[in-house]
Amino acid sequence: MILDRIVTGGVLGRRMGLAVVAALAAMVLAPSAVRAEVRVRNYDVLVNAERADGGGELGPIAIAGTRNGTFSGAVAVESAAAIKGLKATMGPLAGPGGARIPAENVRVRYAVAWDGSFRQYRPSGLDILLESSPAEVKPGDRGKAALVGVWVTVAVPAEAAPGTYRGQLAVEAEGLPSRKVPVEVTVAEWVIPDAQQWRTWVEMIQSPDTLALEYDVPLWSERHWAMIARSMDLIGQTGSRVVYIPLISRTNQGNEESMVRWIRQADGSWKHDFSVMEKYLDTAIKHMGKPKMVVLYAWDIYLATKDERPTVDPKAHSYAQEQQRLAQKRWDLQTKGMAVSMLDEKTGKVTTDYLPHYRAEESREPWQRVFQGLRERLKARGLEEAMVLGMVNDSVPPKEDVAFLNDISGGLPWIAHLHPPRTRGRKPVGNKLLHGIADVCYEAHVYSIRYEATPGKNRVYGWQLPEHRAFFGRHGIPNGAALRVRLLPEVNITGGQRGVGRIGADYWYVIKNSRGERVGASYARYPENMWRNLNIDSWLLAPGPDGPVATARYENLREGVQECEARIALEMVLTNPEAVKQVGDDLAARAQALLDDRQRSIWRSVWTNEEQLKLLDTLGMDGNARNEHEAIWQTLTKKGVKLPDFWDGEARRMRDEEYRKGEQWFAASGWQKRNADLFRLAAEVQGRLKK
Repeated sequence: MILDRIVTGGVLGRRMGLAVVAALAAMVLAPSAVRAEVRVRNYDVLVNAERADGGGELGPIAIAGTRNGTFSGAVAVESAAAIKGLKATMGPLAGPGGARIPAENVRVRYAVAWDGSFRQYRPSGLDILLESSPAEVKPGDRGKAALVGVWVTVAVPAEAAPGTYRGQLAVEAEGLPSRKVPVEVTVAEWVIPDAQQWRTWVEMIQSPDTLALEYDVPLWSERHWAMIARSMDLIGQTGSRVVYIPLISRTNQGNEESMVRWIRQADGSWKHDFSVMEKYLDTAIKHMGKPKMVVLYAWDIYLATKDERPTVDPKAHSYAQEQQRLAQKRWDLQTKGMAVSMLDEKTGKVTTDYLPHYRAEESREPWQRVFQGLRERLKARGLEEAMVLGMVNDSVPPKEDVAFLNDISGGLPWIAHLHPPRTRGRKPVGNKLLHGIADVCYEAHVYSIRYEATPGKNRVYGWQLPEHRAFFGRHGIPNGAALRVRLLPEVNITGGQRGVGRIGADYWYVIKNSRGERVGASYARYPENMWRNLNIDSWLLAPGPDGPVATARYENLREGVQECEARIALEMVLTNPEAVKQVGDDLAARAQALLDDRQRSIWRSVWTNEEQLKLLDTLGMDGNARNEHEAIWQTLTKKGVKLPDFWDGEARRMRDEEYRKGEQWFAASGWQKRNADLFRLAAEVQGRLKK
């Protein structure tokens, strides 16, 4: 009735009436004008929150950990409209008998997805862990809700009392009054060794050039050094202790400059500036810990010798012609010499120029002084024994280059990143694998990975290997599902590898095309040193607003390595008859049963067909492969199980489905309890050994 009067009551009334009707119609016809519900729900840090079930009551964030380790849990904030004003805070955790984990040991971060500009190897899900809340998180396309994760990461002090610690996470946003989420952290008595003592091998590689390009800062500026330090902080927390010092420019790892600069003197002789190398090494020592390997990067693929310039076959297919043209470019550069950084002392300008090859007579004296200077500086830092040479890949350096570098370096061994392993069954010292002259002391390889899915039939202890080999996951494997990344270390140390290698830290695609799409890593600038499918195409760090930040995959890898260290602590006892006597047969049997169950659970996440897994138990595993699925495929088909050809589209769909089902199974299988039991048993065994 009131509306009728307004509509019929004169000109002003008619105008007001029409305005009210329009407003009411807008409210009815455009429900998005009403603020959408913002809600908080649990999700598992192992799975993609976008696929997680959002139903059910909000429960506590439950975290299973142990002393001196770092562990995470999360909730998701979700809305049909944009999420604004998100804020989450966390205080200390209260434990048994008045014990506390202080607030500075509890970090809150915000997990967001990568933007769509990463076309290849783009990590999925809420992967980037921002230190500050994003101003706004918009809904996705195709009706996807706005979604952001809130991660709680607890660094448990080494002296923390065992027991359950409790606190509350407060979450609020526009349209979401402050919501209190209980946090429960169960702490076992076992103390994880400091990362410097971890036996699980991790090689994560830092890229100074990616940071300079991403944030448009000059190489070796103060801001650049601060970002490098941040990357190294994160790398060191995974146990990685490998530092690369490029002695040549334009490398496969994307180094524009060599870290030793060459200064031409008036008489034509050379002197050398080691300042960048020294600062990089000191930054690594301070932020990563003492390196186990300092790789003096002295050789790359474009230096491989050929007798004559390659030709392009006009009848070859386009890919072959592309590779032939690349071979021509390599030949042209190789004839120019070796690229290094030249420093003009008067102007401070650094340029790239070419020196004669190692084989040239005039090369010996200046390069000998370079290596003498390197050895003096590393020895002063207690790192003389960590010195190694790089890089061997599928192309082995010519015999003349190996002999030259072996002579002037004092017989340093090499490392290799390649397809087929060369060191299997060989010790890192004295193998003389390079032309009978130099040793290969470490390799990360793709082919012939030894897996073992049948612990009841056969047990392998990769961490005990005399040779130093690691799994290298090509094609962005470490950019895959967080669960796969978490399990990579344990899958390998229970097989024939010491761990994982050639993983990129801050190697995200930084080169953009004209449309702003990220299409290449820093090394894409130097096609002469591309290693094709051996390039580093993974990254466990991400570009934050002010520098590199961690990812969900990074945190899962770190926790996976911590779990490996607990496993190794038990296996060191179980493989030692005297230690077994000390702890007792009953406890040893319980420990072995727990480890076997863990291993079976890992493989159940890869292959969900229980009947076929039991068949593997009976027959044993027969497979040196490139990945877990290929190993199972090879074993089952050799034993007469009919499966589609491994490379068929049907097989690919089958493998993807197995991963999806396996991920769901593992997340619901009580993995946190398995970890709690692992840490508890490690403490119990340790306690028996002390008695």
